[in-house]
Amino acid sequence: MEYTEIKPDMTIADLIRSGAYGAFADYIFTDMTPDRCYAKLSEFGFNTVGFVPGLHRMEELAASDGKRGATFVKDIYSEEERLANWDLARVKLLYFPAQTAGEDGPKPYALVIPGGGFNRQWGFVEGEAIAAALNKKGIPAFVLYYRVKQEPLMPKPLEDMYRAIRYIDENADSFHVLPGHYMLAGFSAGAVIASEAGSLNFGWNSAPADIPNGAGGLQHWAGADVARPELIALGYTVVSNKASLAAYESAPEGSARKASAAAFLRRVGGPLVDAASTAPYELIDFIDETYPKTYLVANEDDPVVPVVNTKALDKKLSELNVPHITRIGRKGGHSFGLGIGLEVEGWLDECVDFWLKA
Repeated sequence: MEYTEIKPDMTIADLIRSGAYGAFADYIFTDMTPDRCYAKLSEFGFNTVGFVPGLHRMEELAASDGKRGATFVKDIYSEEERLANWDLARVKLLYFPAQTAGEDGPKPYALVIPGGGFNRQWGFVEGEAIAAALNKKGIPAFVLYYRVKQEPLMPKPLEDMYRAIRYIDENADSFHVLPGHYMLAGFSAGAVIASEAGSLNFGWNSAPADIPNGAGGLQHWAGADVARPELIALGYTVVSNKASLAAYESAPEGSARKASAAAFLRRVGGPLVDAASTAPYELIDFIDETYPKTYLVANEDDPVVPVVNTKALDKKLSELNVPHITRIGRKGGHSFGLGIGLEVEGWLDECVDFWLKA
């Protein structure tokens, strides 16, 4: 097909207004502020992140079903649940069928979880770009848009992740996938979500439990009840909130740095903003040798999530003898998507090969 032209000096608003992406347009970048909406695409790493093929894939799907792509945007919660709980209505699952869908039988699938500080979702960099690249490799992919913005927010995104997995498995025939055979790929805040799929507190086989809710009380965790991920891929992940707590405590009162750190910590642990509130999400403290096979990727110069997080998890996995690959580049910053032209370029190919090899 003839694709809509995409230029580096265009803005996200230009993409949305073009009409080329149909129902997918709402998920290019969620909860936008004017500085994001009218930022030029060149500011997001026009060539590096690989979002142009992602946009082309969305355009293909939007033109394919006679419904502007609405067929590929799924509600994973029932209508009754969405009516009873306002925040569930915003939870969506975008389906990207493999470009060989239906050929050679059902296939393993990938669930992609974009980041955004639990405040928004960088879908076009950390979701659609990854899904489109997976499609070209013959892999069905899904991009999860989970609950954000609430204080406290956790563990609601974890509930959304597990509901998405159950939904995909229950509808495996229509998606042409093998139920229970999947990898998770999370980025930044999305990596925090994906990483918990292997934790002892909130992992794939976790049992119901009561956890601190960040206000001096307890919140019920319903448990996961899904198949074990075959691989967890984590892009520039956070594995400890201790650094964020230290930044919050040391920042001057009234500063933007203090406000930003406080907002993230309140979403994770609630209003108290202390170590006890975030303790259940200290991943390093709650993993053992049963953690799934893992792929880690990050850059040394990441100004948002210090690379020490990735290195700490790499060290822990090595101590536990968990099979894993760690890919760290010198330059490339944060939110680099496919990392085209960076030292980490090719990370997704390596990750998929690691996942699928016997």
